[in-house]
Amino acid sequence: MNNPTIAAVVFPARDFNESVAAWSTVFGTGPTFSSDGIEKAPGDADFAVFKSAETEIGLTSMPWVDEPLVLLSTDDIDASRQELIAAGAMPLGEIADGSLAVLGTAPITNGNPETGIVDVPGFRLAVVELADGSKVGLRQPLNSSW
Repeated sequence: MNNPTIAAVVFPARDFNESVAAWSTVFGTGPTFSSDGIEKAPGDADFAVFKSAETEIGLTSMPWVDEPLVLLSTDDIDASRQELIAAGAMPLGEIADGSLAVLGTAPITNGNPETGIVDVPGFRLAVVELADGSKVGLRQPLNSSW
């Protein structure tokens, strides 16, 4: 991944409404998108996105990570993911409690069980753990009518 660009930074939001209120003060407006208000099953995550011309900040109540997660843009998530794995990264996938685990250590419950890649409206997402323990996400836009 030569010269990667940051697509978004996703922050954990354990108190979702408080996090949305806090980031609304930073952007001077509410989120561009929020799952708040959309009917969800009990325990389902909330997600919000704040956007400006140069910046995209996401908030999630899912326990994927306990620190901000940088998502890098890619046109080919499969190739970028493989390149990082070949360089020593470990592929991650979402498990039953909503957190991430190294593929093969627990059943993957959301996304492709072989790759950990998750399709969400408009994007494909993957997360790997680099050799130093840092996590980095990959985001590929989808050409679809979601």
